[in-house]
Amino acid sequence: ASTSVAAGAVARAATTRGLAVSASKTLPRAALAAKNAAQRAQGAATRRSFAAEAAPAKAAAPAPGTTVSPSGSFKVEMKPGGVAMVTMDLKDKPMNVLGVTFLEEMPPIVEALEKDSAVKVIVFISGKKDFIAGADIPMFAEVAVRGKEAVKVEVCQRAQGFFNAMEAGKPKIAAISGAALGGGCEFALACHYRIAALNASIGTPEVQLGLLPGAGGTQRLPKLVGIQAALPMLMTGAAKKAKQAKGLKLVDMTCEAEQLEACALVSAQNIASGALKIPKRGEFKGTSGYVEKAINEYSFARDYVFKQAKQQVMKSTSGNYPAPLQIINVLKRSIETKSLGKPKGYELEADAFADLALTPESAGLKSLFFGSTALKKNPFKGAKKVKNVAVLGAGLMGAGIAEVSISKGFNVAMLDKFEDGLNRGLAQIKGNFDKKVKKKRATAWDTNIVRSRLTGLTNEMAHTPIHLGRSDLVIEAVFEDLTVKHNIIKEMETMIPEHCIIATNTSSLAVADIAKGSKRPENVVGMHYFSPVDKMQLLEIIPHEGTSPEVVATAVQVGLKQGKMPVVVKDVAGFYVNRCLGPYIDESMTLAFEVENYLQMDKAIVEFGFPMGPMVLADEVGVDVSFHVHENLRPDLKERMGGANIAAMEAIKAAGIKGKRFGSGFISYPPDKKPSGLVGSLTSMVVPPPKKVPNPVALAAMKPFMKVGKVSDEDIQKRICARFVNEAIFCLQDGIIRNVVDGDMAAVFGVGFPPFTGGPFRYVDSVGSAKYCDHLNQLADQLGPRFKPAPLLVDMAKTNAKFHK
Repeated sequence: ASTSVAAGAVARAATTRGLAVSASKTLPRAALAAKNAAQRAQGAATRRSFAAEAAPAKAAAPAPGTTVSPSGSFKVEMKPGGVAMVTMDLKDKPMNVLGVTFLEEMPPIVEALEKDSAVKVIVFISGKKDFIAGADIPMFAEVAVRGKEAVKVEVCQRAQGFFNAMEAGKPKIAAISGAALGGGCEFALACHYRIAALNASIGTPEVQLGLLPGAGGTQRLPKLVGIQAALPMLMTGAAKKAKQAKGLKLVDMTCEAEQLEACALVSAQNIASGALKIPKRGEFKGTSGYVEKAINEYSFARDYVFKQAKQQVMKSTSGNYPAPLQIINVLKRSIETKSLGKPKGYELEADAFADLALTPESAGLKSLFFGSTALKKNPFKGAKKVKNVAVLGAGLMGAGIAEVSISKGFNVAMLDKFEDGLNRGLAQIKGNFDKKVKKKRATAWDTNIVRSRLTGLTNEMAHTPIHLGRSDLVIEAVFEDLTVKHNIIKEMETMIPEHCIIATNTSSLAVADIAKGSKRPENVVGMHYFSPVDKMQLLEIIPHEGTSPEVVATAVQVGLKQGKMPVVVKDVAGFYVNRCLGPYIDESMTLAFEVENYLQMDKAIVEFGFPMGPMVLADEVGVDVSFHVHENLRPDLKERMGGANIAAMEAIKAAGIKGKRFGSGFISYPPDKKPSGLVGSLTSMVVPPPKKVPNPVALAAMKPFMKVGKVSDEDIQKRICARFVNEAIFCLQDGIIRNVVDGDMAAVFGVGFPPFTGGPFRYVDSVGSAKYCDHLNQLADQLGPRFKPAPLLVDMAKTNAKFHK
């Protein structure tokens, strides 16, 4: 049952439970059959209590040898060989989290077991799918309101004290299935031995909430896996799968999920008997060991490593996120002062955590957490069951929709008019799954099972009507032409059942106009996916006035199952995201003629916090698409789209500037002639990628319209951001979005509005509505009525009201 236990010792330990166990890293499935009966029979030998209070009156009587905590969330079972098995199953939460119940009931359990001389080893295992998903964020938010000292004492030092006591006591095993994230990972780190089921995911994602691990994670993780491995884990929050964790020595053993309890029990018995020795922390061999020693003992090596880490953070975040910088600072100071894993190190961690908890960046990121949690629930009633989905069009979007659908269990028929188009779509899907296999994110077996849910069809195939006749939902992703869409709907309605919903992936046509081509318009709804579909989380659901409530509910439910973040928006030009993006594009195409190098604009916007600047964005989505969005919105938004020179935009189009995929955008794209194989790999390591430079063809087309002036990076940031934010407020005012949470989440996950702000509405709250309204009025006085603040903001500014109450 362990890599370090002799076969005879394992067999002896297993025989006491009536199991035949091999000495491999995992237990054989045959052992599972006898496990429960044997454990029940022998577990009745002892009975002990770990708390003064009895289980709730309504709770079922515990089995002999078993005690249950007051809330019923924790169960302790005595096992042979002096093993106490603690099962964690919070009754008031869908997942185990470090919250009030955990921190009130678990410490007394551990303390009682520490005092019990019959207990030699303690095993912690989850009664839920996941081990411990992290801290209880709402509870933490309540504490943060009381200030830094409350956070430091009530959150950090309370958890640190408990975990330190755990580490100082009897041997403990964390039997990890599913997620062990944040506080769950820190709990596992405080144990002496870790066994991970193959479905486990272990990491410290606190940085994604603008925080750092505050329960000892910055101290224990580097001691366990080394500073070189811990730094990227802490700074990015990326979780490790079980096998990766084993390679890093983050866990000591892996096994099948079905064998986890048996593996943990045998390992605990072996530790109790002395047959299994607990590995020591901080033992690194070979080159890795020399590097770890150099970082710990020599300032020049330490300074170099942490300088490189800081440069990487600044390059990727422009300094907008303080948490990774604090992680670097805490770890560096802990090492410098020889206090890693000592009281001073824990003090540094707690102090930094409390500081970060009160930053606006953390507030913004936590609001995204709460928003994403809210959007995982369907607020609409009456959703119908959808099993079979038909996707019309096998292009980039259609294939992407088909891929995310089969990945989440839907049966999909993907139909294209032409066989060549169908084959390209099928190849795109296969290629994406092949990449997952190559990166070891999935097995070939698993991806083949998923792909078996996909059927490719063309119009001419005899069985096409049969497949369409089974459909519960049809999603069309064909050319943006109203006549084409009407013809397709009429043709589909001759083959699909009456209950079938027709969803359109249109981005520019009114859903109400598309529904006019249907004999059942109440079944028509918009489902606007964002490209690339397999990566972008946002999904806009667009009902027209005649769409039935059940169809809306069903569309949202399908989006949730696809792993999307559905936001219901009004059927207007641009819907929500593109409607906000239109003024953003308009101001970008105004500023592009006022700066000497329009890539200055991109640099400024990236430094503000967007993932890319407007010129790169236009090239990525297609300059033609961006200009079409602008053209589509002008009649509706009128003066709010009045900045850009239309003649100049037409000149850019006439010069053939279409975007990256055409090889002719605002940026120069040299021919891709990189050498392949080993030479290519070595070249990419030695030769840096070429710097972005403006396309001379685009510059020539723009030259007659240039009006260069003095425009600072701050001017660029204020003007472009103001246009987006003001339009978002108009959308709220006009009922295009249902609430500010939807508006924030869609802006962040749809176009990458700076996440640390929490979204446009949270951003205005942080500035103050009165101050931001004044800012817009000043811009309007200087640059024209396109900056005139939305009436809703004007009203709020009178009392400096907030969008988020």
